[in-house]
Amino acid sequence: METSAIGPFLILDALTGIIFIIVGLMMLKYPPKEINSLYGYRTKKSMKSQEAWNFAQIYSSKLMIKAGLFLSLVGLLGYVFFEVSFLLEVILASIAFTLGVCALFYYTESELDKIKS
Repeated sequence: METSAIGPFLILDALTGIIFIIVGLMMLKYPPKEINSLYGYRTKKSMKSQEAWNFAQIYSSKLMIKAGLFLSLVGLLGYVFFEVSFLLEVILASIAFTLGVCALFYYTESELDKIKS
C-alpha cells in the first residue's frame, strides 16, 4: 500500500488544527468590538444584538481552539498510526475536519439560543 510522506491527515487535520488554534487565540485576544460583516463569528443569531455578538466571539474562539486541538491530535495520530490508502486517508481526514467545524457551529448556535435578544 503506497502512502505519502505528507498525507491528508497532516495537511487536512494537523495543519488545519494549528490554524484553528492560532485564529482562535487571535480572536480571543482581539475580538471584534462591534457587529460587522467582515470579521468574527458572523451568523444571524450572533449579529442579532451586541450582547449575542460579544458572547459569540468569545465562546466560538474557545471552541475553535478546542476544535483545533482535536484536529491536530487526529491528524498526528492518523499520520503515525494509520497506514491506509490515500483515498481512505482523505475521507477519514475530511470526516474529522467536518465534525470539528460542525461542532463549532452547533455548540455556539445552541448557546446563542439561550441569550435573550
